[in-house]
Amino acid sequence: MVISAPGKMFLVTCLLFAICVALFFTLVTLKKNERLLQWENFMRRGQSRLTETGGTNHWYFVVRDLDKIKAISEVRNIERSSRLEKTATGFVVQGVDYEIVFDRLSLPPSEPEDFALSLVKRRLYRWDAKPRSYDDKG
Repeated sequence: MVISAPGKMFLVTCLLFAICVALFFTLVTLKKNERLLQWENFMRRGQSRLTETGGTNHWYFVVRDLDKIKAISEVRNIERSSRLEKTATGFVVQGVDYEIVFDRLSLPPSEPEDFALSLVKRRLYRWDAKPRSYDDKG
Protein backbone atom coordinates (compact mmCIF):
# COMPACT_ATOMS: atom_id res chain seq x y z
CA MET A 1 0.00 0.00 0.00
CA VAL A 2 1.41 3.33 -1.03
CA ILE A 3 0.59 6.45 1.02
CA SER A 4 0.23 9.64 -0.95
CA ALA A 5 1.94 12.91 0.02
CA PRO A 6 -1.20 14.46 1.62
CA GLY A 7 -1.72 11.23 3.55
CA LYS A 8 1.88 11.35 4.83
CA MET A 9 1.43 14.96 5.92
CA PHE A 10 -1.77 14.02 7.76
CA LEU A 11 -0.01 11.16 9.58
CA VAL A 12 2.95 13.37 10.52
CA THR A 13 0.56 16.06 11.79
CA CYS A 14 -1.36 13.51 13.87
CA LEU A 15 1.89 12.13 15.27
CA LEU A 16 3.14 15.61 16.22
CA PHE A 17 -0.21 16.41 17.85
CA ALA A 18 -0.07 13.18 19.89
CA ILE A 19 3.49 13.99 20.99
CA CYS A 20 2.45 17.51 22.03
CA VAL A 21 -0.51 16.17 24.04
CA ALA A 22 1.71 13.59 25.77
CA LEU A 23 4.32 16.26 26.55
CA PHE A 24 1.64 18.57 27.95
CA PHE A 25 0.27 15.90 30.31
CA THR A 26 3.79 14.98 31.39
CA LEU A 27 4.60 18.59 32.27
CA VAL A 28 1.30 19.05 34.14
CA THR A 29 1.96 15.88 36.14
CA LEU A 30 5.52 16.98 37.00
CA LYS A 31 4.32 20.42 38.09
CA LYS A 32 1.58 18.89 40.25
CA ASN A 33 4.06 16.52 41.90
CA GLU A 34 6.47 19.39 42.53
CA ARG A 35 3.71 21.45 44.15
CA LEU A 36 2.66 18.51 46.34
CA LEU A 37 6.27 17.99 47.42
CA GLN A 38 6.64 21.69 48.31
CA TRP A 39 3.39 21.57 50.30
CA GLU A 40 4.51 18.46 52.21
CA ASN A 41 7.85 20.11 53.03
CA PHE A 42 6.05 23.23 54.23
CA MET A 43 3.73 21.21 56.47
CA ARG A 44 6.67 19.17 57.79
CA ARG A 45 8.57 22.38 58.62
CA GLY A 46 5.85 23.42 61.05
CA GLN A 47 5.18 20.09 62.75
CA SER A 48 6.73 20.87 66.11
CA ARG A 49 6.55 23.94 68.29
CA LEU A 50 10.24 23.78 69.20
CA THR A 51 13.34 23.27 67.08
CA GLU A 52 15.97 20.61 67.79
CA THR A 53 17.99 23.21 69.74
CA GLY A 54 15.00 24.07 71.95
CA GLY A 55 14.19 27.42 70.32
CA THR A 56 10.78 28.46 69.07
CA ASN A 57 9.81 27.13 65.64
CA HIS A 58 7.89 30.09 64.21
CA TRP A 59 6.68 28.09 61.19
CA TYR A 60 4.60 26.00 63.60
CA PHE A 61 2.32 29.00 64.18
CA VAL A 62 2.03 29.74 60.45
CA VAL A 63 0.99 26.16 59.71
CA ARG A 64 -1.35 26.14 62.72
CA ASP A 65 -3.16 29.26 61.46
CA LEU A 66 -3.27 28.36 57.76
CA ASP A 67 -7.07 28.15 57.72
CA LYS A 68 -7.37 31.61 59.29
CA ILE A 69 -4.87 33.05 56.82
CA LYS A 70 -6.78 31.59 53.89
CA ALA A 71 -10.10 32.86 55.27
CA ILE A 72 -8.79 36.40 55.84
CA SER A 73 -6.96 36.87 52.55
CA GLU A 74 -6.27 35.47 49.13
CA VAL A 75 -2.68 34.42 49.84
CA ARG A 76 -2.25 31.56 47.41
CA ASN A 77 1.27 30.35 48.05
CA ILE A 78 2.87 31.01 51.43
CA GLU A 79 6.10 29.33 50.36
CA ARG A 80 6.78 31.88 47.59
CA SER A 81 10.02 33.58 48.69
CA SER A 82 8.95 33.65 52.32
CA ARG A 83 11.22 34.64 55.17
CA LEU A 84 10.74 35.23 58.87
CA GLU A 85 11.72 38.40 60.67
CA LYS A 86 11.58 38.56 64.45
CA THR A 87 10.21 41.80 65.85
CA ALA A 88 9.88 43.20 69.36
CA THR A 89 6.19 42.22 69.48
CA GLY A 90 6.40 38.88 67.68
CA PHE A 91 7.41 37.96 64.14
CA VAL A 92 6.53 38.74 60.53
CA VAL A 93 6.41 36.33 57.59
CA GLN A 94 7.25 38.26 54.44
CA GLY A 95 6.77 36.99 50.94
CA VAL A 96 6.66 38.41 47.44
CA ASP A 97 2.88 38.89 47.51
CA TYR A 98 2.04 39.11 51.20
CA GLU A 99 2.99 39.95 54.76
CA ILE A 100 1.67 38.04 57.78
CA VAL A 101 2.13 39.46 61.28
CA PHE A 102 2.03 37.40 64.46
CA ASP A 103 1.99 39.01 67.92
CA ARG A 104 3.44 37.41 71.03
CA LEU A 105 0.90 36.48 73.69
CA SER A 106 1.76 37.26 77.27
CA LEU A 107 1.78 33.96 79.14
CA PRO A 108 3.26 32.82 82.44
CA PRO A 109 6.96 31.95 82.17
CA SER A 110 6.26 28.26 82.81
CA GLU A 111 4.28 27.90 79.54
CA PRO A 112 5.89 27.76 76.09
CA GLU A 113 5.98 30.88 73.94
CA ASP A 114 2.78 31.44 71.94
CA PHE A 115 1.82 33.76 69.09
CA ALA A 116 -1.49 34.93 67.65
CA LEU A 117 -2.24 35.92 64.08
CA SER A 118 -2.83 39.67 64.00
CA LEU A 119 -2.55 40.92 60.40
CA VAL A 120 -2.47 39.54 56.86
CA LYS A 121 -1.65 41.95 54.05
CA ARG A 122 -1.71 40.86 50.44
CA ARG A 123 0.00 42.92 47.77
CA LEU A 124 -2.60 44.49 45.54
CA TYR A 125 -1.72 44.28 41.88
CA ARG A 126 -3.12 46.64 39.30
CA TRP A 127 -5.31 43.91 37.80
CA ASP A 128 -6.76 43.11 41.25
CA ALA A 129 -7.87 46.67 41.92
CA LYS A 130 -11.56 47.20 41.40
CA PRO A 131 -12.72 50.45 39.85
CA ARG A 132 -14.47 52.83 42.16
CA SER A 133 -18.19 53.00 41.81
CA TYR A 134 -19.47 56.50 42.28
CA ASP A 135 -22.96 57.17 43.50
CA ASP A 136 -25.17 60.10 42.51
CA LYS A 137 -23.56 62.36 45.11
CA GLY A 138 -20.13 62.08 43.45
